[in-house]
Amino acid sequence: MTKTISTILVHCLIFTPIVVLGITTSPTSQGHSGTTALPSIDSILKKNDNNALLDEPSGIANWQVHSACRDAIKGTSPEAKSLGQFVCRMAQDMVYEQNIYHQYFINYFTEKNMEEPLYIINGYSVTGCDVSELDRANFTAMIIHYFDNFEDELEDSFFWTLAQVLKPYCDELKDAAVEFHLDGRKS
Repeated sequence: MTKTISTILVHCLIFTPIVVLGITTSPTSQGHSGTTALPSIDSILKKNDNNALLDEPSGIANWQVHSACRDAIKGTSPEAKSLGQFVCRMAQDMVYEQNIYHQYFINYFTEKNMEEPLYIINGYSVTGCDVSELDRANFTAMIIHYFDNFEDELEDSFFWTLAQVLKPYCDELKDAAVEFHLDGRKS
């Protein structure tokens, strides 16, 4: 019995200061609400920092992707090249990700012989064709080339312009898919 009382007494002597310290330093004892909330973006970023994260939400503009991809290839400093590669790759990854989902739905509707959904899904393709075989280097070159030639579209939405950027690639795919016979007839 003495051993049990001694064990309890030792535990009390060890845990009492820990509990008291926890209570005295808790947010409620210091006048806080007791809930631990995440800091707001405003408290992290100062309004007067001219930080782009505080601007109103918008879509991705063509100039953003064009500038990033151009810097990825022709950046004047290692930092500009590195940042350009990162941003250009992120934009391309979004396109590739959308393409994966789009192709999944096309395959699903094709397997199920569902013509109406297949017709609809082909009407809203962001890319205009399956870009899963398009490598990054050519994709980057197409972005730079297109917007170098159509600077008046730099303020437009990247995703609304993407099918035009990829049109040469999609036309090549369509041309390669058409079979010609020696007598000149299409099959």
